Amino acid sequence: MDLNNDQQISLLLSKFIPIDAIRYKIIYFKNEIEKKEALDYHIERWETISSKYFRSFEKGLNYSYAVDSKFYITEKDRCLEFYNETGISSQVRDLLLDILNCYMEIFHEPYSDNILSCTMYEWREEDDKIYSNLANEIMKKFKE
Repeated sequence: MDLNNDQQISLLLSKFIPIDAIRYKIIYFKNEIEKKEALDYHIERWETISSKYFRSFEKGLNYSYAVDSKFYITEKDRCLEFYNETGISSQVRDLLLDILNCYMEIFHEPYSDNILSCTMYEWREEDDKIYSNLANEIMKKFKE
């Protein structure tokens, strides 16, 4: 029988603390401390990463783009704070968000069957290739 983490801790504590209520209270406080630390960590990460992402737009919006499937205009991010924190270009993140939101803008309804049409599938497949290449070209700028 596999024991979960709290059961394992209780078993270990039982060697030193024979009273169940005290062991359960210790485990309860441990779990509450861990939850608070995890929440604080994720709040700090959200505030740090999101503020750096939005700060990247202060020096202008996207400046890398695909002219067609063979020609790309790319630049390194002008503000490097987001990249230095995450290792991802803010332009690439923004590009991904645009791709994910594009379908909503086209159909203006979240559950349109049109997304499953053959034409739409081909269009999305072609765009995925173009934007994948664009993202790769942007990320190459950071290695130069």
